[in-house]
Amino acid sequence: MQAHFSILDYSILVLYVVVSVGVGLWFSRSQKSVEGYFLAGRAAPWWAVAISINSSDTTAISYLGCAALVFTGDLQLAMGTFTWPFAGVFVAMIFVPFLARHKVYTVYEYLEHRFNAPVRTFASGLFLLTRGTHLSVALFAATIVLSQVMGLPMVVSLLIMGGLTTLYTVLGGMKAVLWTDVIQFFVLVLGLFGVLIGVLIAFHWDFGRIWAIASHPSPPDAPWMPGQSNRGGHTRMFNFGLSVYQMTFWAVMINTFLQAIGSYGSDQVLVQRYLAAGSASKMAKSLIGGALLTLPVNLLLFATGIFLVAYYSNFLHTPGYEWIAGLDDPNRVMSHFISNGLPGVLGAIVIAGLFAGTMSSLSAGLNSLSTATYVDFLVRFGKKDATEKRGVFRAKIVTCALGILIMVGAITLGGQETILAIAAKIVSPFAGPLLGMFLVGLLSKRANSFGVVSGAVLAVAATFYTIYGTRVHWLCYYIVGPVVGLVLGYLLSFLRPPPARQQTAP
Repeated sequence: MQAHFSILDYSILVLYVVVSVGVGLWFSRSQKSVEGYFLAGRAAPWWAVAISINSSDTTAISYLGCAALVFTGDLQLAMGTFTWPFAGVFVAMIFVPFLARHKVYTVYEYLEHRFNAPVRTFASGLFLLTRGTHLSVALFAATIVLSQVMGLPMVVSLLIMGGLTTLYTVLGGMKAVLWTDVIQFFVLVLGLFGVLIGVLIAFHWDFGRIWAIASHPSPPDAPWMPGQSNRGGHTRMFNFGLSVYQMTFWAVMINTFLQAIGSYGSDQVLVQRYLAAGSASKMAKSLIGGALLTLPVNLLLFATGIFLVAYYSNFLHTPGYEWIAGLDDPNRVMSHFISNGLPGVLGAIVIAGLFAGTMSSLSAGLNSLSTATYVDFLVRFGKKDATEKRGVFRAKIVTCALGILIMVGAITLGGQETILAIAAKIVSPFAGPLLGMFLVGLLSKRANSFGVVSGAVLAVAATFYTIYGTRVHWLCYYIVGPVVGLVLGYLLSFLRPPPARQQTAP
């Protein structure tokens, strides 16, 4: 696929990237302490943190994956969006008071207070695996689009996007991440509107027709659905069956609610965002605000899938649209449409939105991965830094090294599954058991360190078996970890004496 960008299109992208890197350079001047580098001095405005929470969790996986999922399926997963605000309130009530009171750097410090230091280290290690693999998938997803639209090799596209993001994250720390997140949030939303507007122009602004076409199955000869059929249409929202081998309402709601709690309560990337707000009230406001922003953003993400289904189905056999038959991978529907279907400067706006989603999530992830590595491993097991300046320097080295590792991981990915399915397969074995560890500590006073770690190890094994030894739907992958970790973590705790009262009383 050859790029068709004009000088104006490239100028828009270059300007966007320059602004992002410029923010990192600006804030690099004020990095004087480790707390300032990792947590913006705990003085960030709550509204900016709320936007950053949403922006850092809306990756290229979401940008491409939601469209691809609707393209080959329907809107069932969109219904899980409504669980996110409830999860935000739950975490604000349960987690935030402790985190604000103890002025922690990482959420895993809770596990040291509740159990012991080895449990904290084990959990932090699970986080590094969870978010590291997730960021590799997100970077891979964005590279698909960049390479196809701009005609660049995959490796070159990956190095450009990953390298630039690593650069401004290393330079500017949390302040750079936070304020570029705010900018990137609005660019991302503008990019989604660009897709919708491009389709609406082709349909002469007839939304009713778009919905009607998407309500029917894709054409039987559609090259993007080989050997598949969507008999229920693409606008179906509910399936109240009880099967674990297909997407159902119950699997969607349980999966998304647990994922939301895990993201807001045990994922250092999002926790670190609201830790930067400072006080407990500001942390709670930013957390709930970020959860509420999920509703309109997810509406736009899933709407792009509906609009693209209608566009490709309607114009498949229309003269002048022969390029539509060239799509054979639903993961590439967004890039395919940008390359061929978007008029004028809209393509550049959408690509900028994709850049925004990827750079935001990658920078936030890098910042949090380096925080966990520095605080939970280097400082804990190594020599303490003699000065704050030395600590900031070491933190930047760690951030740079992690950025390189993530880019290497992204190069190894591929496959014909949807982006969301790929992400679930790679991330679930670590993210689910990590949430299980927190649930055991929060819900049981009898649980001890032996039980929680043993339960987590068995939860990892159970999740791997579910993924590679069964044929259950990928939505069930994440559910296994928290359930197995919670139940076995509690039961195995009875093999050892109960924890001391002072560990559970707070």
